[in-house]
Amino acid sequence: MRTLVALLFAVSLLTTPWSAYAATMSVSPASASVRAGDIVTVRLTANTQGVAINQGEGALRFPTDMLSVISVSKSGSIFTLWVEEPGYSNTAGTVRFDGGVPNPGYTGSAGTIVSISFQAKKAGTAALALTDTALRANDGMGTDVLTASNGGTITIAEV
Repeated sequence: MRTLVALLFAVSLLTTPWSAYAATMSVSPASASVRAGDIVTVRLTANTQGVAINQGEGALRFPTDMLSVISVSKSGSIFTLWVEEPGYSNTAGTVRFDGGVPNPGYTGSAGTIVSISFQAKKAGTAALALTDTALRANDGMGTDVLTASNGGTITIAEV
């Protein structure tokens, strides 16, 4: 009996459509060029690759010597419920978010989570890194379907 159960489990692993669980979170645009003193806005986006999601969370890290957050906006967000309102710390160099959407969830390829406006401080290349991220399926189990978090860069030129 154990052999049959093990065989059925192995077959289910091999036939489960794992490719359906391949959502990504990204900084958009992936790269931008500005001058010191300019304001640049990036969006954090979700590509669910066909899977309905109902929750997303994470942090965007940025170099505080090169960028300063002016504002974080949830206007136009795929999320309408917020466990934690989007917020930021220019001291820590983080933008944090934790939101959700009711049933049937969100399915799409470029859904805005939040928009972040930065002011460029000095010349150089500022890396934007997504950390502690998750996109959870609207499956009643909170399955994290995130397979990649794609950061970005902002290249800042002298004035």
